[in-house]
Amino acid sequence: MSGAKKLSAKLAASRYRHPAKNLRVLTIAGPYGKTTTALLLAEILQEAGHSVLTLTNRVCKLNDQTLEVDFVPKAGPLQRLLAIGRKKKVDFVILEVNQAVLDSHVLSTITLEMSIITGDSSEANALSEQPVAYTVVPSSRSSESAQVVPHQAISFGDDELADARIKNVKLYQKGTEVSLVIDHHIDMPLATHLIGRANAYNVAAAVAAAYVLSVDTSRFEEGVARLEYVPGNYEHLPLDRLYAVVVDGAHIPRSLDLVVADAKKLTKRRLLVVADESVTEQGYAKVRPHASGFIAVGAHDGPGIKGASDNKVAAEVTLRGAKQEDTVLFLGKQYASQDSENLSVAQRMVEATSEQ
Repeated sequence: MSGAKKLSAKLAASRYRHPAKNLRVLTIAGPYGKTTTALLLAEILQEAGHSVLTLTNRVCKLNDQTLEVDFVPKAGPLQRLLAIGRKKKVDFVILEVNQAVLDSHVLSTITLEMSIITGDSSEANALSEQPVAYTVVPSSRSSESAQVVPHQAISFGDDELADARIKNVKLYQKGTEVSLVIDHHIDMPLATHLIGRANAYNVAAAVAAAYVLSVDTSRFEEGVARLEYVPGNYEHLPLDRLYAVVVDGAHIPRSLDLVVADAKKLTKRRLLVVADESVTEQGYAKVRPHASGFIAVGAHDGPGIKGASDNKVAAEVTLRGAKQEDTVLFLGKQYASQDSENLSVAQRMVEATSEQ
């Protein structure tokens, strides 16, 4: 099957006349933050005057224009998207890499300029083995296997060794301030509309990538501020309720730890959490210490947690118990997923539940 897919990838590239041949392709993989980091980097590059095609599993964009196409991780559809970039003569293509993209073998037909790794995962490990000119990695991860020259590799994180170091993070109800130190000597105060410490890491990764690509650093501040919204990324739902309702697609323990702790800091009263089945028992341990109430689909009742049979039941029970100035936090891939009208499953469920 692998041989057939490799042949299919080569044929697809030939069918579209190798559209990536003259494109600067930046790839991104990891267990979390891929889409947000890709969108932040795209905004920084556009602020610096570049044209960018951004291809993620949530949205595909040509500069500020959302493309009415689905992200299909197969060789033919991906080459078709790359052909759009060639036709529009974009300067950069940012491509989110998941296992399906790897399985399509499309990367073997493309000369990659950069790999951005957000964290450890099988997809990140596989991308790290691809030949690239530049690499961006968390400071906890070695960049030696990337086989790039030292000045074309850069790390990000909150420790002293990070090349793009998160010095300080301030949380607000409508955004986050991030103080970075770049290359151990450039202080860079940044502000994003995105909320939470998880997004501070996304900002650091995007800025690190732009820096190693020699983008004008004076454009970073405005570039980061350009991105106002990412679906399912600590998304405040526009609902007329006495309490706040937020949805976040976090389901990996590390992401849950950051998101739930920040939600607790930002809530005015109680934090009520409802999690779908993409959140596992390992994730429950990250939620329980911060939640005044916690309902998880598929879980068993236990200390600090109540089980529910399905997403709708979990949502209804949580919303019935919500009071003024509480925060209801919907967690997981299913709640954050969007329908054809770009509304999340969580929003649909809240709208269908009358306020008590």
